[in-house]
Amino acid sequence: MPFRSGSISYRRFAITGDIPNLMQGQVFDALREHALGELEPMKPGETHVGWTAGRHLFDRSFDYERVGFGSGMLYGFRADSVSVPPEIKRAYIAMAEDARMQTSKDGGAAYLPKDAKKEARDDALGRIETEISEGRYRRPKHMPVWWDFSKATLYGAISADAHVLALRRLMVDSLGVTIAPRTAGTLAHDVLAAKGRSSDYDDLRAEALSSAPPEIDGLREDGTKASADRPELPWTAAEPQDFLGNLFLFWLWWQCDRNEGMVETSEGEVSLVIDKVLDLECAWGLSGRTSLRGDMPTRRAETARAVQSGKWPRKIGLTLSQFDRVWECTLQGDRFEVSGLKLPKPEDKPQSWRLVVEERLDSFATFDAALMSLYRAFVEERCSRSWPTRRAELRAWISELGATRTMIAVGV
Repeated sequence: MPFRSGSISYRRFAITGDIPNLMQGQVFDALREHALGELEPMKPGETHVGWTAGRHLFDRSFDYERVGFGSGMLYGFRADSVSVPPEIKRAYIAMAEDARMQTSKDGGAAYLPKDAKKEARDDALGRIETEISEGRYRRPKHMPVWWDFSKATLYGAISADAHVLALRRLMVDSLGVTIAPRTAGTLAHDVLAAKGRSSDYDDLRAEALSSAPPEIDGLREDGTKASADRPELPWTAAEPQDFLGNLFLFWLWWQCDRNEGMVETSEGEVSLVIDKVLDLECAWGLSGRTSLRGDMPTRRAETARAVQSGKWPRKIGLTLSQFDRVWECTLQGDRFEVSGLKLPKPEDKPQSWRLVVEERLDSFATFDAALMSLYRAFVEERCSRSWPTRRAELRAWISELGATRTMIAVGV
Protein backbone atom coordinates (compact mmCIF):
# COMPACT_ATOMS: atom_id res chain seq x y z
CA MET A 1 0.00 0.00 0.00
CA PRO A 2 1.17 3.65 -0.33
CA PHE A 3 4.42 4.53 1.45
CA ARG A 4 5.21 0.79 1.37
CA SER A 5 4.53 0.38 -2.36
CA GLY A 6 2.93 2.14 -5.32
CA SER A 7 2.21 5.83 -5.72
CA ILE A 8 1.67 8.05 -2.68
CA SER A 9 -1.08 10.57 -1.95
CA TYR A 10 -1.02 12.68 1.18
CA ARG A 11 -1.92 15.74 3.18
CA ARG A 12 0.29 16.95 5.99
CA PHE A 13 -0.67 17.46 9.63
CA ALA A 14 1.34 19.27 12.29
CA ILE A 15 1.60 17.35 15.57
CA THR A 16 1.73 18.87 19.04
CA GLY A 17 2.61 16.72 22.04
CA ASP A 18 5.21 14.29 23.35
CA ILE A 19 6.96 12.05 20.85
CA PRO A 20 6.55 8.37 21.79
CA ASN A 21 9.56 6.19 22.50
CA LEU A 22 9.46 3.28 20.06
CA MET A 23 11.93 1.35 22.16
CA GLN A 24 9.31 1.05 24.86
CA GLY A 25 6.23 -1.11 24.55
CA GLN A 26 3.64 1.43 25.72
CA VAL A 27 3.10 3.02 22.32
CA PHE A 28 2.43 -0.35 20.68
CA ASP A 29 0.09 -1.29 23.54
CA ALA A 30 -1.83 1.94 22.91
CA LEU A 31 -2.13 1.16 19.21
CA ARG A 32 -3.37 -2.36 19.92
CA GLU A 33 -5.94 -1.02 22.39
CA HIS A 34 -7.37 1.29 19.71
CA ALA A 35 -7.10 -1.11 16.77
CA LEU A 36 -10.01 -2.44 14.75
CA GLY A 37 -10.68 -6.14 14.48
CA GLU A 38 -11.64 -8.13 11.42
CA LEU A 39 -15.28 -7.15 10.94
CA GLU A 40 -16.98 -5.98 14.12
CA PRO A 41 -20.80 -5.72 14.22
CA MET A 42 -22.12 -2.35 13.09
CA LYS A 43 -25.43 -0.57 12.76
CA PRO A 44 -26.58 1.78 9.99
CA GLY A 45 -25.19 5.27 10.46
CA GLU A 46 -22.27 4.14 12.63
CA THR A 47 -18.60 4.71 11.85
CA HIS A 48 -15.87 2.66 13.52
CA VAL A 49 -12.31 4.01 13.50
CA GLY A 50 -9.06 2.56 14.75
CA TRP A 51 -5.44 1.71 13.93
CA THR A 52 -3.83 -1.01 11.88
CA ALA A 53 -0.17 -1.93 11.66
CA GLY A 54 -0.32 -0.68 8.09
CA ARG A 55 0.41 -3.63 5.83
CA HIS A 56 -3.25 -4.51 5.23
CA LEU A 57 -6.74 -3.85 6.53
CA PHE A 58 -6.59 -6.39 9.35
CA ASP A 59 -2.89 -6.07 10.26
CA ARG A 60 -2.47 -5.84 14.04
CA SER A 61 1.22 -6.73 14.27
CA PHE A 62 2.20 -3.69 16.32
CA ASP A 63 5.93 -3.92 17.01
CA TYR A 64 9.05 -2.01 16.04
CA GLU A 65 9.92 -4.37 13.20
CA ARG A 66 6.57 -3.76 11.49
CA VAL A 67 5.81 -0.13 12.47
CA GLY A 68 9.05 1.62 13.50
CA PHE A 69 11.28 3.12 10.81
CA GLY A 70 14.18 5.37 11.77
CA SER A 71 12.81 8.60 13.17
CA GLY A 72 9.17 7.74 12.80
CA MET A 73 6.26 5.36 12.75
CA LEU A 74 4.49 3.93 9.69
CA TYR A 75 1.06 2.50 10.41
CA GLY A 76 -2.55 2.70 9.21
CA PHE A 77 -5.76 4.55 10.02
CA ARG A 78 -8.96 2.65 9.32
CA ALA A 79 -12.51 3.98 9.15
CA ASP A 80 -15.42 1.57 8.61
CA SER A 81 -18.87 2.78 7.66
CA VAL A 82 -22.07 1.17 6.42
CA SER A 83 -23.76 2.19 3.20
CA VAL A 84 -26.85 0.31 2.05
CA PRO A 85 -27.74 1.02 -1.60
CA PRO A 86 -31.18 2.67 -1.65
CA GLU A 87 -32.23 0.34 -4.48
CA ILE A 88 -31.74 -2.67 -2.19
CA LYS A 89 -33.71 -1.04 0.62
CA ARG A 90 -36.60 -0.27 -1.73
CA ALA A 91 -36.48 -3.80 -3.17
CA TYR A 92 -36.61 -5.45 0.26
CA ILE A 93 -39.57 -3.30 1.28
CA ALA A 94 -41.40 -4.09 -1.97
CA MET A 95 -40.74 -7.82 -1.56
CA ALA A 96 -42.01 -7.75 2.03
CA GLU A 97 -45.12 -5.90 0.87
CA ASP A 98 -45.73 -8.42 -1.93
CA ALA A 99 -45.64 -11.23 0.64
CA ARG A 100 -48.44 -9.50 2.59
CA MET A 101 -50.76 -8.71 -0.30
CA GLN A 102 -54.31 -9.93 0.21
CA THR A 103 -57.21 -10.51 -2.16
CA SER A 104 -60.51 -8.86 -1.41
CA LYS A 105 -63.49 -11.08 -0.48
CA ASP A 106 -65.28 -10.28 -3.71
CA GLY A 107 -62.32 -11.55 -5.71
CA GLY A 108 -61.20 -8.09 -6.79
CA ALA A 109 -57.67 -6.73 -7.11
CA ALA A 110 -55.07 -7.58 -4.47
CA TYR A 111 -54.36 -4.94 -1.84
CA LEU A 112 -51.98 -4.29 1.04
CA PRO A 113 -53.65 -3.90 4.43
CA LYS A 114 -52.78 -0.70 6.25
CA ASP A 115 -51.11 -2.45 9.19
CA ALA A 116 -49.13 -4.72 6.84
CA LYS A 117 -47.30 -1.79 5.26
CA LYS A 118 -45.51 -0.94 8.51
CA GLU A 119 -44.81 -4.61 9.17
CA ALA A 120 -43.28 -4.96 5.71
CA ARG A 121 -41.00 -1.99 6.28
CA ASP A 122 -39.92 -3.29 9.70
CA ASP A 123 -39.18 -6.73 8.27
CA ALA A 124 -37.14 -5.23 5.41
CA LEU A 125 -35.09 -3.08 7.79
CA GLY A 126 -34.59 -6.09 10.07
CA ARG A 127 -33.29 -8.10 7.13
CA ILE A 128 -30.86 -5.31 6.28
CA GLU A 129 -29.62 -5.10 9.89
CA THR A 130 -29.00 -8.86 9.88
CA GLU A 131 -27.00 -8.60 6.66
CA ILE A 132 -25.01 -5.68 8.09
CA SER A 133 -24.13 -7.77 11.15
CA GLU A 134 -22.85 -10.44 8.74
CA GLY A 135 -20.50 -7.93 7.15
CA ARG A 136 -22.50 -6.87 4.11
CA TYR A 137 -22.64 -3.23 2.97
CA ARG A 138 -19.57 -2.41 5.04
CA ARG A 139 -17.22 0.14 3.47
CA PRO A 140 -13.82 -0.07 5.16
CA LYS A 141 -11.30 2.60 4.21
CA HIS A 142 -7.65 1.99 5.01
CA MET A 143 -5.39 5.06 4.97
CA PRO A 144 -1.63 4.83 5.54
CA VAL A 145 -0.03 7.37 7.85
CA TRP A 146 3.66 8.20 8.26
CA TRP A 147 4.55 10.08 11.43
CA ASP A 148 7.96 11.69 10.99
CA PHE A 149 9.09 12.46 14.54
CA SER A 150 11.99 14.63 13.35
CA LYS A 151 9.56 17.05 11.67
CA ALA A 152 6.66 16.71 14.13
CA THR A 153 4.56 16.02 11.04
CA LEU A 154 2.14 13.29 10.07
CA TYR A 155 1.50 12.50 6.41
CA GLY A 156 -1.61 10.64 5.33
CA ALA A 157 -4.02 10.11 2.45
CA ILE A 158 -6.84 11.61 4.51
CA SER A 159 -9.01 14.12 2.67
CA ALA A 160 -12.60 13.89 3.93
CA ASP A 161 -13.40 16.27 6.79
CA ALA A 162 -15.13 13.48 8.72
CA HIS A 163 -11.98 11.35 8.53
CA VAL A 164 -9.79 14.26 9.63
CA LEU A 165 -11.98 14.80 12.70
CA ALA A 166 -11.96 11.08 13.49
CA LEU A 167 -8.17 10.92 13.12
CA ARG A 168 -7.78 13.90 15.45
CA ARG A 169 -9.88 12.24 18.15
CA LEU A 170 -8.07 8.93 17.75
CA MET A 171 -4.63 10.55 18.03
CA VAL A 172 -5.66 12.27 21.26
CA ASP A 173 -7.37 9.22 22.77
CA SER A 174 -4.67 6.69 21.93
CA LEU A 175 -1.38 8.59 21.74
CA GLY A 176 -2.06 11.81 23.64
CA VAL A 177 -1.08 14.18 20.82
CA THR A 178 -3.06 16.65 18.73
CA ILE A 179 -2.96 17.17 14.96
CA ALA A 180 -3.79 20.14 12.74
CA PRO A 181 -4.06 20.04 8.93
CA ARG A 182 -1.50 22.21 7.15
CA THR A 183 -2.91 23.88 4.08
CA ALA A 184 -1.14 26.49 1.97
CA GLY A 185 -2.20 29.26 4.33
CA THR A 186 -1.20 27.60 7.58
CA LEU A 187 2.08 26.43 6.05
CA ALA A 188 2.85 30.02 5.05
CA HIS A 189 2.16 31.07 8.63
CA ASP A 190 4.64 28.43 9.82
CA VAL A 191 7.29 29.79 7.44
CA LEU A 192 6.77 33.37 8.59
CA ALA A 193 6.54 32.45 12.29
CA ALA A 194 9.91 30.70 12.07
CA LYS A 195 11.38 34.05 11.02
CA GLY A 196 9.52 36.03 13.70
CA ARG A 197 7.21 37.62 11.12
CA SER A 198 3.80 36.24 12.08
CA SER A 199 2.26 39.70 11.86
CA ASP A 200 2.93 39.78 8.11
CA TYR A 201 0.57 36.85 7.64
CA ASP A 202 -2.62 38.70 8.51
CA ASP A 203 -1.84 41.42 5.97
CA LEU A 204 -1.68 39.02 3.00
CA ARG A 205 -4.46 39.49 0.46
CA ALA A 206 -5.13 38.09 -2.99
CA GLU A 207 -4.42 40.51 -5.82
CA ALA A 208 -5.68 40.47 -9.40
CA LEU A 209 -3.10 39.26 -11.91
CA SER A 210 -5.34 39.73 -14.92
CA SER A 211 -8.57 41.43 -15.88
CA ALA A 212 -11.63 40.22 -14.02
CA PRO A 213 -14.20 38.25 -16.08
CA PRO A 214 -16.91 40.29 -17.81
CA GLU A 215 -19.49 38.93 -15.36
CA ILE A 216 -17.90 41.15 -12.69
CA ASP A 217 -20.20 43.98 -13.76
CA GLY A 218 -23.31 42.09 -12.68
CA LEU A 219 -24.92 42.47 -9.28
CA ARG A 220 -24.75 39.68 -6.72
CA GLU A 221 -27.81 38.37 -4.91
CA ASP A 222 -27.29 40.86 -2.08
CA GLY A 223 -27.16 43.76 -4.54
CA THR A 224 -23.40 44.35 -4.27
CA LYS A 225 -20.65 44.08 -6.86
CA ALA A 226 -17.42 42.08 -6.61
CA SER A 227 -14.16 44.02 -6.68
CA ALA A 228 -12.22 43.74 -9.92
CA ASP A 229 -8.98 44.30 -8.00
CA ARG A 230 -9.57 41.74 -5.23
CA PRO A 231 -10.35 38.20 -6.40
CA GLU A 232 -12.33 36.33 -3.78
CA LEU A 233 -11.18 32.73 -4.51
CA PRO A 234 -14.41 31.20 -3.13
CA TRP A 235 -12.74 27.83 -2.50
CA THR A 236 -10.60 29.48 0.22
CA ALA A 237 -13.53 30.77 2.28
CA ALA A 238 -12.57 28.66 5.31
CA GLU A 239 -8.91 29.79 5.24
CA PRO A 240 -8.55 32.98 3.14
CA GLN A 241 -4.74 32.82 3.07
CA ASP A 242 -4.94 29.50 1.25
CA PHE A 243 -4.93 31.65 -1.90
CA LEU A 244 -1.14 31.57 -1.47
CA GLY A 245 -1.15 27.97 -2.68
CA ASN A 246 -2.82 28.98 -5.94
CA LEU A 247 -0.46 31.93 -6.32
CA PHE A 248 2.39 29.48 -5.68
CA LEU A 249 1.23 27.42 -8.69
CA PHE A 250 1.29 30.60 -10.79
CA TRP A 251 4.79 31.29 -9.49
CA LEU A 252 5.98 27.78 -10.41
CA TRP A 253 4.44 28.15 -13.85
CA TRP A 254 6.24 31.47 -14.32
CA GLN A 255 9.52 29.86 -13.21
CA CYS A 256 9.07 27.17 -15.88
CA ASP A 257 8.44 29.73 -18.60
CA ARG A 258 10.98 32.36 -17.65
CA ASN A 259 13.76 30.42 -15.89
CA GLU A 260 13.49 27.04 -17.61
CA GLY A 261 12.13 25.59 -14.38
CA MET A 262 15.36 26.06 -12.43
CA VAL A 263 14.75 27.49 -8.96
CA GLU A 264 17.39 28.17 -6.32
CA THR A 265 16.21 27.34 -2.80
CA SER A 266 17.70 27.01 0.67
CA GLU A 267 17.91 23.24 0.01
CA GLY A 268 19.79 23.68 -3.29
CA GLU A 269 18.63 24.02 -6.87
CA VAL A 270 15.34 22.36 -7.80
CA SER A 271 14.24 21.67 -11.37
CA LEU A 272 10.58 21.45 -12.28
CA VAL A 273 8.22 20.90 -15.20
CA ILE A 274 4.43 21.36 -15.33
CA ASP A 275 2.72 18.76 -17.50
CA LYS A 276 -0.22 16.36 -17.94
CA VAL A 277 -2.66 18.08 -15.52
CA LEU A 278 -3.91 21.66 -15.23
CA ASP A 279 -7.13 22.63 -13.46
CA LEU A 280 -8.15 26.30 -13.50
CA GLU A 281 -11.02 28.05 -11.74
CA CYS A 282 -12.35 31.60 -11.81
CA ALA A 283 -10.81 33.55 -8.94
CA TRP A 284 -14.02 35.59 -8.65
CA GLY A 285 -16.29 32.52 -8.71
CA LEU A 286 -18.06 33.77 -11.83
CA SER A 287 -16.89 31.99 -14.98
CA GLY A 288 -16.52 28.38 -13.87
CA ARG A 289 -13.67 25.91 -14.32
CA THR A 290 -11.34 24.69 -17.03
CA SER A 291 -9.78 21.23 -16.78
CA LEU A 292 -6.98 20.21 -19.16
CA ARG A 293 -5.24 16.85 -19.52
CA GLY A 294 -2.46 15.70 -21.82
CA ASP A 295 0.89 16.98 -22.97
CA MET A 296 1.88 20.59 -22.25
CA PRO A 297 -1.49 21.90 -21.01
CA THR A 298 0.08 25.26 -20.06
CA ARG A 299 0.95 25.92 -23.70
CA ARG A 300 -2.54 25.72 -25.17
CA ALA A 301 -4.38 28.72 -26.54
CA GLU A 302 -7.45 27.94 -24.41
CA THR A 303 -5.22 28.03 -21.32
CA ALA A 304 -4.03 31.54 -22.15
CA ARG A 305 -7.61 32.71 -22.67
CA ALA A 306 -8.77 31.14 -19.41
CA VAL A 307 -5.99 32.73 -17.33
CA GLN A 308 -6.39 36.12 -18.98
CA SER A 309 -10.11 36.06 -18.18
CA GLY A 310 -9.52 35.60 -14.45
CA LYS A 311 -8.94 31.89 -13.84
CA TRP A 312 -6.28 30.76 -11.37
CA PRO A 313 -4.61 27.32 -11.17
CA ARG A 314 -6.10 24.92 -8.62
CA LYS A 315 -4.13 21.79 -9.52
CA ILE A 316 -1.06 21.03 -11.65
CA GLY A 317 0.85 17.98 -12.79
CA LEU A 318 4.39 18.46 -11.50
CA THR A 319 7.68 16.77 -12.32
CA LEU A 320 10.33 17.75 -9.79
CA SER A 321 14.00 16.79 -9.75
CA GLN A 322 16.89 17.29 -7.36
CA PHE A 323 20.10 15.39 -6.55
CA ASP A 324 19.66 13.27 -9.70
CA ARG A 325 16.27 12.05 -8.51
CA VAL A 326 13.01 12.67 -10.38
CA TRP A 327 9.50 12.59 -8.91
CA GLU A 328 6.11 13.00 -10.58
CA CYS A 329 2.91 14.03 -8.83
CA THR A 330 -0.20 16.18 -8.91
CA LEU A 331 -0.30 19.15 -6.53
CA GLN A 332 -3.46 20.95 -5.40
CA GLY A 333 -2.29 24.39 -4.40
CA ASP A 334 -4.77 25.67 -1.81
CA ARG A 335 -4.92 22.42 0.18
CA PHE A 336 -1.24 21.70 -0.50
CA GLU A 337 -2.32 18.15 -1.19
CA VAL A 338 -0.13 15.78 -3.20
CA SER A 339 -1.63 12.87 -5.14
CA GLY A 340 -0.18 10.12 -7.31
CA LEU A 341 3.42 10.74 -6.25
CA LYS A 342 5.70 8.38 -8.18
CA LEU A 343 9.03 7.71 -6.51
CA PRO A 344 12.14 7.01 -8.59
CA LYS A 345 13.32 3.43 -8.64
CA PRO A 346 16.41 2.76 -6.53
CA GLU A 347 19.65 2.12 -8.39
CA ASP A 348 20.23 -1.15 -6.51
CA LYS A 349 17.42 -3.51 -5.65
CA PRO A 350 16.93 -3.61 -1.84
CA GLN A 351 17.56 -7.02 -0.30
CA SER A 352 14.58 -7.08 2.08
CA TRP A 353 11.08 -5.62 2.35
CA ARG A 354 12.25 -3.43 5.24
CA LEU A 355 15.04 -1.94 3.14
CA VAL A 356 12.49 -1.30 0.39
CA VAL A 357 10.32 0.70 2.78
CA GLU A 358 13.30 2.58 4.22
CA GLU A 359 14.47 3.52 0.72
CA ARG A 360 10.98 4.73 -0.18
CA LEU A 361 10.66 6.79 2.99
CA ASP A 362 14.05 8.38 2.31
CA SER A 363 13.01 9.23 -1.24
CA PHE A 364 9.70 10.61 0.00
CA ALA A 365 11.47 12.79 2.58
CA THR A 366 13.80 14.18 -0.09
CA PHE A 367 10.86 15.02 -2.35
CA ASP A 368 8.90 16.67 0.44
CA ALA A 369 11.93 18.71 1.52
CA ALA A 370 12.40 19.92 -2.07
CA LEU A 371 8.71 20.83 -2.41
CA MET A 372 8.75 22.69 0.90
CA SER A 373 11.95 24.52 -0.04
CA LEU A 374 10.18 25.79 -3.16
CA TYR A 375 7.21 26.93 -1.10
CA ARG A 376 9.42 28.69 1.46
CA ALA A 377 11.24 30.51 -1.35
CA PHE A 378 7.89 31.64 -2.74
CA VAL A 379 6.47 32.77 0.62
CA GLU A 380 9.63 34.70 1.45
CA GLU A 381 9.48 36.47 -1.91
CA ARG A 382 5.75 37.16 -1.55
CA CYS A 383 6.43 38.89 1.77
CA SER A 384 9.55 40.76 0.63
CA ARG A 385 9.97 44.30 -0.68
CA SER A 386 10.67 42.85 -4.13
CA TRP A 387 7.15 41.45 -4.47
CA PRO A 388 5.64 44.49 -6.31
CA THR A 389 8.27 44.01 -9.02
CA ARG A 390 7.57 40.27 -9.27
CA ARG A 391 3.81 40.91 -9.32
CA ALA A 392 4.25 43.29 -12.25
CA GLU A 393 6.32 40.64 -14.04
CA LEU A 394 3.60 38.03 -13.43
CA ARG A 395 0.93 40.35 -14.78
CA ALA A 396 2.98 41.12 -17.89
CA TRP A 397 3.71 37.43 -18.42
CA ILE A 398 0.01 36.51 -18.15
CA SER A 399 -0.99 39.24 -20.60
CA GLU A 400 1.59 37.94 -23.09
CA LEU A 401 0.73 34.24 -22.85
CA GLY A 402 -1.36 34.05 -26.01
CA ALA A 403 1.00 36.17 -28.11
CA THR A 404 4.00 34.19 -26.90
CA ARG A 405 2.37 30.88 -27.90
CA THR A 406 1.50 32.29 -31.33
CA MET A 407 5.10 33.32 -31.91
CA ILE A 408 6.33 29.87 -30.91
CA ALA A 409 3.85 28.22 -33.27
CA VAL A 410 4.91 30.46 -36.19
CA GLY A 411 8.58 29.81 -35.43
CA VAL A 412 8.03 26.09 -35.55
